Amino acid sequence: MRDPDLEAQTDELLVAAFVESKDERALEVLLARHESRVFGIAYRILGNRADALDATQDVFLTVFRKAGSFRGQAAFTTWLYRLTTNACHDIGRRKARTPLPMETLPNPPGAGAGEMDTRLGVEQALRALPQDQRVAIVMRDLYDLDYEQIAAATGVPLGTVKSRIARARRALAGIMDDSRGMEPRSGGGRLRKQR
Repeated sequence: MRDPDLEAQTDELLVAAFVESKDERALEVLLARHESRVFGIAYRILGNRADALDATQDVFLTVFRKAGSFRGQAAFTTWLYRLTTNACHDIGRRKARTPLPMETLPNPPGAGAGEMDTRLGVEQALRALPQDQRVAIVMRDLYDLDYEQIAAATGVPLGTVKSRIARARRALAGIMDDSRGMEPRSGGGRLRKQR
């Protein structure tokens, strides 16, 4: 059941309502608001739907258990992205000794074969990057987080974030044999996802 009053509240107010009043509806609204983004980041970092679902579940369990530790010194999304990258790193470490399976993505409605080839090419190119670079490039170029947000979410200095993104862009340019999946944006060399 939708609750327009809760849905209109900020993330920080929803966290406070859950922590102070144990209002589970507030938590449900909060998690529903961010579910697709958490899953999307996890999927692009891990490259596997099942692992991304596991990471998303881990993140939401952590939010449920540790919402009281959110201090509000940064935006809730910064804390949430930090939890997401941590969950992805944990899953990645657990699976480090096993090869990642190639996942066949379903063909979305209206997507042609060329678009699917592009999507698969981008996913494969992202999987080829070291995880620290993959995290940075996904957050910056696919989810439009600024450098400061990425630094806060990953717990690394701003300069490290910038160098990881630069290295990732160079590596992706080398991995992609053509520009079908990612094209340089005008001015600044940023990559953008093809729609």
